[in-house]
Amino acid sequence: MENKIQKFTTSEKIITSEHIASTIQADTLFTFTKKSEYMFEWLKEKQMFPRYNREDVEYLRLNEIKRIAYPMKCFCDINLHKLEDHLRFYGHYGLAFTKEWGMKKGIQPVHYINSESELANDFSAVIEKLFKEIGDEVESEELNFLKSYAIHQLMYSKPYSGKMGEQEKCFTDECEWRFVPNVSDILPQVLYEETQLQDDFLNILNLKIKKQVYSLEFEYKDIKYIILDNEKDLQPLSEFINKTEISERDKYLLMSKIIVWDKSKGDF
Repeated sequence: MENKIQKFTTSEKIITSEHIASTIQADTLFTFTKKSEYMFEWLKEKQMFPRYNREDVEYLRLNEIKRIAYPMKCFCDINLHKLEDHLRFYGHYGLAFTKEWGMKKGIQPVHYINSESELANDFSAVIEKLFKEIGDEVESEELNFLKSYAIHQLMYSKPYSGKMGEQEKCFTDECEWRFVPNVSDILPQVLYEETQLQDDFLNILNLKIKKQVYSLEFEYKDIKYIILDNEKDLQPLSEFINKTEISERDKYLLMSKIIVWDKSKGDF
């Protein structure tokens, strides 16, 4: 199988409407990191780069494939007053964007799968057949379309629960959304061989991604909040913003969006 994502279009006009805010989830997409310098880079460049992340697919009970990796940038739409557990796991430095911006950028909520369901059984059977045909010549445009669709489904799917490191997690609590760019013109879209899933190899691919045009770009007006861990982080961020070559208006705009989590979490 070529790890290629094919684009198919329809002659029907897609109907779009104004953004409708959720009444249950936050109308916000958050992304977090454990290192403030990564967040500073996002702010300076006004862009974020996806990275190849390993995903456990044992919930699909495939015969030979246990893990896969593909490029993604992850977000969540958890309400602010419920973010604490998420921050402890993923880091206390982050940016929050309007969900309208994220949806226009193609960011998509993850599909959580019950591994005991008929859906999981059918999905497993399709993926198993798909990977068995690796290397086969594909002559049928219809089959090519189905392969591309199955890969897309896999990249936006996750089990209801499972292990992350040594910790058992209910993944639906993460309320995850993903940005998964099509990199198949120069890089493998999906990795599945264990030799390809090692840190050294993935780091090489992640550097290649940063040199290409796969970034997720934003404007400062798209940011709702800049989240810091504690008050000690205020000075480095303030100095960083003041040294950044942006307008005074943008500097004030960024400063106005800061939330110091350690001081503010009890208020939400």
